[in-house]
Amino acid sequence: MKLSTHLLGLFSLTALLPLMPSLTPSVNACAVVAPSVQVAIRGSEEEAQQESQVNATHDDNCFNNNIVSPNVQIGESTGEVRQSYTGDFHVGGGNLNNTGLTTPITVVDPHIGVDVYSPAHDPEFINNFQ
Repeated sequence: MKLSTHLLGLFSLTALLPLMPSLTPSVNACAVVAPSVQVAIRGSEEEAQQESQVNATHDDNCFNNNIVSPNVQIGESTGEVRQSYTGDFHVGGGNLNNTGLTTPITVVDPHIGVDVYSPAHDPEFINNFQ
């Protein structure tokens, strides 16, 4: 009988947890999402040079503001291919942030580089068969 009373008490407590206010204030951070895709189709035997850099700054009171900026570059050449992307972002605002907490900024900047050697773009390729 004691066991069932304890189980009932535990069940009652866990049922009430979602209704209890959190003891820690909730603050929505700001985010910068800047995915970069660079595709190089080249006739040169030299690998393509591909780089992507994202710089982000924010206000200390930044609250629930987001930037999404995808970047796609396609380079096609009979020679070498160079691709470069630099994104400079500033996230600000958030007068609704009255918690007094400084919110962090989350930066997500995945880079996908695709480098393809194409004999069809290589002016010297056919000479290898003569």
